[in-house]
Amino acid sequence: MENLLPAAEQAKVDAKFLRGTIQEELENTSDMFSKAAVGVLKFHGTYQQDDRDVRKGGPKQYSCMVRVGVPGGVLTPDQYLTLDRLANIGDGSLRITTRQDIQYHYVPKPRLRELIRGLNDSYLSTLAACGDVVRNTISCPAPFENEHRQNIQEYVTFLSRSLKPKTAAYYDIWINGEHSATAEEPSGPEGRTEPLYGLTYLPRKFKIGFAFPGDNTTDIYANDIGIVPRYGSGQLTGFTILAGGGMGQSAGVKASHPRMADPICSIGPSEEELLEVATAIVTIHRDFGNRTNRKLARLKYVLDDWGVEKFKTELEARVGRPLAPPEPLTWTRAEDYLGWHRQGMDENGAPIWFTGVRIVSGRIRDFSEKHRFRTGLREIVQKFGSEVRLTCQQNLYLCSIRDADRSAIAAILRNCGLAEPETLPPVLRHAIACPALPTCALAITESERIMPQLVDEIQAELNSVGLPDQVVHFRTSGCPNGCSRPYTSEIGIVGASLNMYSIYLGASPLGTRLGSLFAQNVKREQIAPRLRPVLSFYKEERQLNEAFGDFCHRVGMEALREIASPVAA
Repeated sequence: MENLLPAAEQAKVDAKFLRGTIQEELENTSDMFSKAAVGVLKFHGTYQQDDRDVRKGGPKQYSCMVRVGVPGGVLTPDQYLTLDRLANIGDGSLRITTRQDIQYHYVPKPRLRELIRGLNDSYLSTLAACGDVVRNTISCPAPFENEHRQNIQEYVTFLSRSLKPKTAAYYDIWINGEHSATAEEPSGPEGRTEPLYGLTYLPRKFKIGFAFPGDNTTDIYANDIGIVPRYGSGQLTGFTILAGGGMGQSAGVKASHPRMADPICSIGPSEEELLEVATAIVTIHRDFGNRTNRKLARLKYVLDDWGVEKFKTELEARVGRPLAPPEPLTWTRAEDYLGWHRQGMDENGAPIWFTGVRIVSGRIRDFSEKHRFRTGLREIVQKFGSEVRLTCQQNLYLCSIRDADRSAIAAILRNCGLAEPETLPPVLRHAIACPALPTCALAITESERIMPQLVDEIQAELNSVGLPDQVVHFRTSGCPNGCSRPYTSEIGIVGASLNMYSIYLGASPLGTRLGSLFAQNVKREQIAPRLRPVLSFYKEERQLNEAFGDFCHRVGMEALREIASPVAA
């Protein structure tokens, strides 16, 4: 009988619940994995990459990017120190992603097992950090001790563990059959069944995020499932569920596009009901997602085809009961809590603090003698036992700081070059970039490496029109996949071809509206000049307290293009 499965789907079947040939290839002397093994490695949290700078002048040099899932971004002091120590296996840096993961770059194949085993020894895992599965579950990690923040991390951890793949392959390959506490026990004989995912897992990746009422620091509308807790009289009363968000689009595929999630329903506060509804949504993606064209395989395209009413009908059929309509959602902020904030009180009534540390592009590294980010953070965690929490905006929070230790920690941050956030220029304070070149295989052009200079240029334009203190959210991505979420940023820069970018404007500063395409194929050097007349127009014509993104949306792209036409590339 002729095989009717597309190649990508057949490869998952052939991998036999994520085993593939990884075990055998780890034992050989080649510096690279085979194409078949690379496809399976993603599910184990690893991408094979080559240095594209080196590629230009000689043979490819292969290494691995390893992604560590951190549900809700919460790390114990010991876990953070483990992550820091293991960074020496790669290029000596830790990179915070926009999904609260940690990425290692330039990990050599012979040391891959050592790295992953070391992570699992500290109850960290790379399983399902990549691949066609439910990936790292995110949440705002700000540790305010109030009734609206308590206990949500328990739901985050529970949902993350429950939706992990159940195959034992991960543990057999990387930990010699020993199971980690970071995931559920494998199911079935020898962990060889997947009750949720089946042989072919999901059509594409699947992302889940939590956001607190009014607080959209996690970009909740950009997730396949968004979960917003509801409160009454200081108690958790349930959740509002959204579905169908996603950032990625593919160059040259007109049908692909970013999409904001739709509110779907409201449910009760139990873990069991939350898991039931989330699982049902995952199975809709599993059963109806496009398995013939991976570029159109996200849940958002099912929502596009069906609409909310049909989607909710299918969801109710799967859970076996009607679901209440979604509660209205109102948002008041979307920026990380940078700087010092009171976390709570200790047993003696003295304040406990946390501080939001700005990490440009999420890259924790000792860049120079003046900028020893990795050393400084390690010293703080070792000396003061601070809990570390990663944010979806590539920053981190140092938590549970005693009042007596605050000045000493502030001094270490200054001495290692981690500036107090309020001293940074407004654009740099909130900018986000994906890694792009030279490591990402999907990158069309630069992102992380050009971001600081590009931010300086845009800040200079704001200064020149008389808006030096205006916060304008800026994000840059090296390709249309949009891992830095440029489409929900007031200014989004998206790689289009070599040294050429598309500019998106008009997204809401609260993350509730996508930006619109303003200009295509703009040379890197022309991005700031192209924005200059728009920023000047904003200065002259904005309404009282109107944000830049709201102004651009109100005025419209056609009018902005006319304003900007004199400096068109």
